[in-house]
Amino acid sequence: MRFSPVSSCKRLAAGVCKPAVTLTLVALVLFPVGLAAQGLPVQNGPMLPVAIWWVGACVLGLVLAYGIFRNRSRTRAEKQLTEQATKNLYAEEERDRVL
Repeated sequence: MRFSPVSSCKRLAAGVCKPAVTLTLVALVLFPVGLAAQGLPVQNGPMLPVAIWWVGACVLGLVLAYGIFRNRSRTRAEKQLTEQATKNLYAEEERDRVL
């Protein structure tokens, strides 16, 4: 079978080569040509601050997920109780503001 640019263009247009093209683009972006010529890695500073950032981001994500799941599992009575408490608090603040 001979290679034909027209047939490869038709396959690309039909979507057959999309995974191959995507993988090729990812490889070109992530693996530069001069990677081996960069030399030994240089330690620019301590890794502890970066690790703290990652741990903090992970903890924040877990707390947000916990809050979302807990809020979704509330019953109708719990939601009404929360709404009523909020209205009472606003009314109390309004009374304090007027006086």
